[in-house]
Amino acid sequence: MNQLGNKQCGKSLAIALMMGAVSLASSAQQPTKIDQKALLDQTRHAYYLPSDRGIQGFTCNVSFDWAGVLERASGRKIPAKTPTLVALKSASTTVTNDYAKGATVKATYPGEQPLAGSPVASRQKILNNLVKASLDGWDPFLSNRIFPLEATTYRFEPVPTGYRLTLDGGTFFSILDLDSRLKITHGESHLNGTTTEFTPEFDTSTHGWLLTSLKTVTTHAATGLAAETKAASSSSSPDDEDKASFIYSYQFVDDLLVPKRVIVQYGDGQETPYELTDCTLVKSTPAKP
Repeated sequence: MNQLGNKQCGKSLAIALMMGAVSLASSAQQPTKIDQKALLDQTRHAYYLPSDRGIQGFTCNVSFDWAGVLERASGRKIPAKTPTLVALKSASTTVTNDYAKGATVKATYPGEQPLAGSPVASRQKILNNLVKASLDGWDPFLSNRIFPLEATTYRFEPVPTGYRLTLDGGTFFSILDLDSRLKITHGESHLNGTTTEFTPEFDTSTHGWLLTSLKTVTTHAATGLAAETKAASSSSSPDDEDKASFIYSYQFVDDLLVPKRVIVQYGDGQETPYELTDCTLVKSTPAKP
């Protein structure tokens, strides 16, 4: 009897252990439910946000080495008294950057403004566009516009490296990959047939992740006759691809960090730096009650 009882007891114990193991395996397979709103709020506050400190943007003078840029572009020494160089160096170029609305660049020349299409006007336009593009790429990471707004459907999903955040705004679709510390490591956005992939890098600061570099690859899908012509004449994809990279170093204005030196490179072209000087902060306008 004792032997029979022991066998039955042992069998019951084995069944209990087996059922427990199955129960543990089943619970392990169930993903942990993510509080989407709480995680989004935590992610937002992991980044350097001037707006949280009552700052809407800044205004700076733009310092640009025209002689160096023109010499590297032409491969020859540019005399200091060259009329185009003299005119470009006489301009006062300023930028007003609004974290939510983007950058506005303006050049003021002593006397008359250069004629549209002239060498001076064309080069000034290139500088203005370069400054605007570098700050327009920087702003979303400092204003939280990189993350979902109220009308955007979003979802965090756990992945081995951290999280994948998908955003659907109706007219656009984006994917952001974040590491376990909620730092963006890669992203892509799709809008009107244009796909932009971007790879940011950040430094830690006392107030959160601060963007130090950004690489982008933008693909414009050709349509209609242009696409057919390109496809017929080339074995490659009919898409047009634009590459750009931006490197940011910083300065303190009051107690806030704003870019000091920005290096811009398009495709395989030369690196083009500019500096921001004599900066002042623009405070946020209080909301009307």
